[in-house]
Amino acid sequence: MQPSSADLHPKSGARFVFTRRGSADGSADDALRYDLEIYLPAGRDWRGELRWQDGRSVIVDEPGEPDEGLGRALAEAHKLARVLHRDPKPKLSRWRGLD
Repeated sequence: MQPSSADLHPKSGARFVFTRRGSADGSADDALRYDLEIYLPAGRDWRGELRWQDGRSVIVDEPGEPDEGLGRALAEAHKLARVLHRDPKPKLSRWRGLD
C-alpha cells in the first residue's frame, strides 16, 4: 500500500501537475511546452500536453469530447497555464476545486 501522499487522486476537485519539456535553462530556442497530468476523484486521470500558439494556451489531448468533470478540469488547466506563461517553472503542482 502506498502512503497517502503518493496518491495524487483527490477526493474532490482535481490535482494538476505540469512538467516542463526541453532544456531547464528556458532558452529562447526552446518552445515552451509542458506535460500535463490531471488527477480526478475515483482514480481517474488524464494526460496531455500544454503549449502556446500565438500567445494562447493550447492543450493537446486525445480525440473525443471530454465528459463534464474533465471539461471543467481542462478549463481550469488553461487558467493555470497563464501562471506558467508569465513565469515558466520546471514543475508546477496545484489542486483546484471544480464545483
